[in-house]
Amino acid sequence: MRLEHHDFRGADLVGGDPALDLVNTVTARDTQPRDWLDDYFALLRWARQTECFARADLATLETQAQAAPAKAAAALTRCKALREALCDALYALAHERVPTPLDLDTIDQARLAASKAARLVSRDSRLQTQWTAERSGLDLIAHVITAYAIELLKDARVERLRVCDGNDCGWVFIDTSKNGRRRWCDMATCGNVAKARRFQQRQRE
Repeated sequence: MRLEHHDFRGADLVGGDPALDLVNTVTARDTQPRDWLDDYFALLRWARQTECFARADLATLETQAQAAPAKAAAALTRCKALREALCDALYALAHERVPTPLDLDTIDQARLAASKAARLVSRDSRLQTQWTAERSGLDLIAHVITAYAIELLKDARVERLRVCDGNDCGWVFIDTSKNGRRRWCDMATCGNVAKARRFQQRQRE
């Protein structure tokens, strides 16, 4: 898998869930995969686009990463291990297969680590689970995304899980269309490319 610098933007978040959007930080999984998380700061750029994290926490993580590059690299490695195990499990579920015990164990270990760092807080008369940069350190992003992943895997939405039918993509997404026949992660990109290719094929024929 080739590392590639990428400037993340809102259009990159088409999965319908932050856990899916993390998986989609690798593109072209069906051909020549390119990993957009070339360093920990790329993970921070992605996290800012998701709006799942407090700006203050991300600023703290940036300071921590600058002060301890080796620790930041290790945290990124753990986050990528979660991402790849989650990807394999999601691909299996999308194709009506059972995820492997190894992938489930990796996700479960991430769940245990996230649970250890979490704390309960009272907000609007309800208890909520919260992660902070102070408690999670450089693993904050992985901890929060793990929580999203566990909820997704238990949710009925997983029945609408799809893998993009476009070429040079392989992104995963939740199909929210009424008829449940959405084929592409994004009509403006993979969908239009596929239509253009079909048109060119018809012209040649």
